[in-house]
Amino acid sequence: MLKQELEHLYSLKKFDFKGKPSLKQIEKALEKLGNFHKKLRVIHITGTNGKGSTAAMTAEILKQAGYKTGLFTSPHLIRYNERIQINRKEITDEELLEYINKVRSLDVELSFFEFTTTLALKYFFDKNVDFIVLEVGLGGTYDATNICDAEIAAITDISPDHTNVLGKTIKEIAEDKCGIIKERSTVITDKNNKALEVIKEKSKNNKLVIAEEYEGTIRLKGEFQRRNAGIAYSIGKELGVQEEIIKQAIAETEWPGRLEYLEKNVLVDCAHNPAAIEEITRFVKSLDYERLIIIFGVLKRKDFRKMIKKLPKPDFLILTRPNIDKALDPAKLAHEGQCAVVESPKAALSFAKAIAKEKDLILITGSCYLVG
Repeated sequence: MLKQELEHLYSLKKFDFKGKPSLKQIEKALEKLGNFHKKLRVIHITGTNGKGSTAAMTAEILKQAGYKTGLFTSPHLIRYNERIQINRKEITDEELLEYINKVRSLDVELSFFEFTTTLALKYFFDKNVDFIVLEVGLGGTYDATNICDAEIAAITDISPDHTNVLGKTIKEIAEDKCGIIKERSTVITDKNNKALEVIKEKSKNNKLVIAEEYEGTIRLKGEFQRRNAGIAYSIGKELGVQEEIIKQAIAETEWPGRLEYLEKNVLVDCAHNPAAIEEITRFVKSLDYERLIIIFGVLKRKDFRKMIKKLPKPDFLILTRPNIDKALDPAKLAHEGQCAVVESPKAALSFAKAIAKEKDLILITGSCYLVG
């Protein structure tokens, strides 16, 4: 039964880009549910890269501080349930089926993401969570999650992505993302954010906290995570969490698919835009290996040419197709040097392992839908 319900859910349009953007439909759904969302304490996180990692660290901080904490992120890597967690435990299949039926019974036409957001918020409310850490799906202003009023509006690094929807420039993209800032929101960002001046302007009537890079122990790999950890640390401090709890939580936070070793020489990362690829390249260059074999797959609307250029130079590049309809045909990814096209990600990994030697590194990147 759940499988069929999820298949129907996946068949819905992901976001509704037709006509003028609006939150009208999710407003209708939540009005039918009594507008409970206005009672929620929300830490809202937007940005181009680092949203999920920052959300995971923030949720871990609040959990370890003794708060019952809802965590809503997207996309999932393997199971839909990953998107909706309380104290880092996923919603069960039985609960998920129950809440799918609750949202469907509202008889309001919703996009996939509006439906999922409504479901998650209702689940968190019914379970009496103390806080919800809410990751934006796309942008900010007209994202379904923006139906909530953020107690804390956190903005991670901003760079060009989804330019067909959010705008061509960092300023335009930042202005859209700053839409999560509400009248009473405390705004938190990091000092190196490329859009810092825009954020300052948009939060001139709010309390603004500019986070430093975190210098403590971090479990997540990559120096860029220090910026995300700095934001999570500042969120914890703003909410009055003790420093030792914040530090312990950041040191223990796991977030799958982000510079994660699946095996000794197989490294995966969900980097899906040029800025994220740059950070991955910086990390890979710090490693010790003989040959680098990259498996790369990407979605159609991404700046894939720039992404490939910013990859660390591979000794062998395997181009593949992520498991989603909007994936780019790998045959369209021209590359100079040793290269192969392998349609199936599983077959691509098998091929990479077959040609890799003991001291070689296999890197899998380009999309969450590939890593998952």
